[in-house]
Amino acid sequence: MSNRNLDPIILRYLGYAVVLCIAAYLLYLVRGALPIFIIGAVLAYAMEPVLTRLEKRGYSRRGAVGLVFLCFLIFLVALVGLMFAAWQQIQNLASNAPQLEQQAAELIRHWQEHVQSLRLPDEIKTMIIQGAKDFQGKAPQLIATKLQNVVGWTFSSVGVLLVSVVIIPIITLWMMLEMKTIQRNSLLMVPSEYRPEVRAIVIDINEILGRYVRGQIIVCSIFGILCMVGFGILGLVFHMQYGLALAMAGAFLYIVPYFGIFTVGVTAALLAYFTSSAPVLCAILAVGCCLLFNLILDYGVAPRVLGEGLGLHPLMVLFALLAGAQAGGIVGMILGVPIFASIRMIALRLFPRLDVAHSIAPIARKKVTSVPAVPPGEGIPKEEVE
Repeated sequence: MSNRNLDPIILRYLGYAVVLCIAAYLLYLVRGALPIFIIGAVLAYAMEPVLTRLEKRGYSRRGAVGLVFLCFLIFLVALVGLMFAAWQQIQNLASNAPQLEQQAAELIRHWQEHVQSLRLPDEIKTMIIQGAKDFQGKAPQLIATKLQNVVGWTFSSVGVLLVSVVIIPIITLWMMLEMKTIQRNSLLMVPSEYRPEVRAIVIDINEILGRYVRGQIIVCSIFGILCMVGFGILGLVFHMQYGLALAMAGAFLYIVPYFGIFTVGVTAALLAYFTSSAPVLCAILAVGCCLLFNLILDYGVAPRVLGEGLGLHPLMVLFALLAGAQAGGIVGMILGVPIFASIRMIALRLFPRLDVAHSIAPIARKKVTSVPAVPPGEGIPKEEVE
């Protein structure tokens, strides 16, 4: 590289860095509006394969978008109706919190008496009873406070939620119409000499993340429907309450690996025990339903919709969950796993030897040389971007 060409190249990349910094700062200033656009983009991204299949069957892009968007609106109306009914159950749960707290205190006292009758060393008995007292003193107040915070936040955010329900479909519709154009123009921003390599990485990440997003939406929806049916039957037979609210919460929590199903199972057991006519039997059946539904999804549905998964080792998944929780709470736990999977795909592209010993992701083993280079100054053909 000659000195004559060095200064323009350095200035160009410095200009890129300045533009990125300014863009990041502006996004930080409007960070409150970003979640709505992110949700709309994710929904459009998840429906893109359906649009592609309809286009292959002879539909125009606008016709395919119109059909898919109509189905999406029907689903959204049904979802809003279910969430409204679940919200009423949450309000009833918050108003009945003192009664449930009294039942929990009686259960803990009964359990302490049972521990006293066991043949255990006095030190162990004292430790267990003291732990139960600490739990009895802190847990009910903490749960009641959380429920009150949820109710208060929802009432204070009614306007924002209603606006979001209107704006998110509009953003989703626009994203579906312009998805191909956005992909093509984004790739044209990459310098031509690096375009084949970047395009290969984008294809790998798109394959992994696309399957993950669509699969998670399907799996979580099915889990919510199964819980709704299962808890509804328990409500009819044993008069278990708050089943719809628990099913809706379970559909959203199931996206968090390990912790989601654990939280749903524990909550189902507690609600079944304290609100049903047959506490022990209903609690066992509620937990059994959660475990059965989890097994059905893990071994029956998930392999079909998620394919080979993200290619992450279980320990890496746990690390991604903990790192995400530390960085961004519940949202961080949800985004941590796909972000780590994307980093892994980039690392496999940059360092192919990492995949020699453990050939986990067949997509990453594609040769970059198979991607045709694009001559400088020319656009990306439309069929290649699709």
